[in-house]
Amino acid sequence: MSASLLAIAFRPSHVEELRLRPGAALALAGMPPLAELAQAYHAAGPAWTVLDGDTIIACGGAVRFWPGVGECWCWAGAGVDASPVAFARLARRVAEALAREHGFHRLQVHARLEDVRANRFAAYLGFTLEGQCPGYGPDQSTHNLYGRFRTWKE
Repeated sequence: MSASLLAIAFRPSHVEELRLRPGAALALAGMPPLAELAQAYHAAGPAWTVLDGDTIIACGGAVRFWPGVGECWCWAGAGVDASPVAFARLARRVAEALAREHGFHRLQVHARLEDVRANRFAAYLGFTLEGQCPGYGPDQSTHNLYGRFRTWKE
């Protein structure tokens, strides 16, 4: 595929075409079916889908906890591997737009401790490691907590 990626508004039906990368599938193990999660996440805050041509390669967004605070999520598909740099740059722009356009003063991300790629991705997006959350995952795995508080405005 090409490095010409496009972010569009997320629809829950987009996950029907998404082939999750192994790390994303592992992080979601023990959770409700993806279609059910997609409905819930769509209702809980702003979200997007990333296309490479007409192929869906990722979905993500932010679940709004309360006014101004959101938990970011990203379901990366196997297609991300064809354009990792373009995807990361687009994701960073989208994360910044989430804050700027949707009134978030704090965004946070949880990344499975042993998922080196997810942890590097969180840091690349401008999140700061704040600590570890033992037992956080649905399988009781430890996750790192990353936060971003007003850093996109500075």
